[in-house]
Amino acid sequence: MSKLSSTNLVSTFAQIAAEKKAVNLSNDHSDFPCQPELLDSLVKHISDGRNKYAPSEGVYALRELIAKRYEKDFGISFNPETEITITAGAIQAIYTAISSLIKEGDEVIVFEPAFETYVPAIEARGARPIFFQLNPPDFSVDWTAFTKLITSKTKLIILNCPHNPTGKIMPDESLEHLQRILNGTKISILSDEAFADLIYDDRPTFSIARYPKLAERSIIVGSLGKALCVPGWKIGYCLAPEPVMDLIRQVHKYLIYSVNLPIQLALADYLSGHQSWLPFRLEFQQRRDYFSSLLAKTRFTFDNVEGGYFQILNYKNISTESDVDFCYRLANEHGVSAYPLSLFYHDKIDQSMIRVCFGKDEQDLNLAAKRLANL
Repeated sequence: MSKLSSTNLVSTFAQIAAEKKAVNLSNDHSDFPCQPELLDSLVKHISDGRNKYAPSEGVYALRELIAKRYEKDFGISFNPETEITITAGAIQAIYTAISSLIKEGDEVIVFEPAFETYVPAIEARGARPIFFQLNPPDFSVDWTAFTKLITSKTKLIILNCPHNPTGKIMPDESLEHLQRILNGTKISILSDEAFADLIYDDRPTFSIARYPKLAERSIIVGSLGKALCVPGWKIGYCLAPEPVMDLIRQVHKYLIYSVNLPIQLALADYLSGHQSWLPFRLEFQQRRDYFSSLLAKTRFTFDNVEGGYFQILNYKNISTESDVDFCYRLANEHGVSAYPLSLFYHDKIDQSMIRVCFGKDEQDLNLAAKRLANL
């Protein structure tokens, strides 16, 4: 099992989970239902014949709402006409941003463990990913070591906060370190904030937009699909200064041209009628706390998640198996599907950790915890 590629491993775990009817804690989405009024609005726009192409940059009303939200929450102005683009999910925004900014021979710093989308997009441009490992168990950054990675070829740094897969949030002091490191350079930041609306324990919503000197060199990527629990709608957005957005829109136009019109209209209707963009934050926090209380009765060790809906579990008290073999046995013999953390490292480093998703209904969490307690 350990010798399979990441893609094959994901397919294998999915197949085993289906065959064994395992509780699926490995997939990347929650089980929360769509808000009824959002669904009603979508159906209305489809029925009204709003099924043509949207403007390539996105429906203006939705872009304007995003601009107002960033002005209100983060005190930063983005021009909806020239600095905001609606995308087919966060992944498309990430790929488009990377394709717009880097060229062959450039270097891009990637914090590991890392979401799987970044490296293929970098390598497709003929650029080189430079990997920097976060320090477990808190997955903090050694900024002295990080500084040594920056060269004349460094073009881009990818941040992901809240972090997938660890659920950690980069603290203010870390971002201040980064700001000092980048002063006087032309290095850009790609800030993947797909889970930024799912932050717990009364922490403020995260965005690099809170840090003006970093924001001015950043491309910010967000996900409305994740925030509103409709990930299958594949709807995201990208924010950037106008000169950078011009480049992004050139690639965006020829990559997908435009994004689903009735979905954009429905989201604009919904968001214009709600003061909060965070309808599920409390529910996710309650689900996190509930699952943590169940996990406390097992032999796994873990830190509380700060954001997102993934939990890292350490199984050193249970087994000396590789994380791949452990996950295989977990699904095959115990009926719980999880991902080995090594999937999120380019060199498949094994730290006896797995990733599970707690954004499931309580029945599934109860059953999963019962099975995990048997290990």
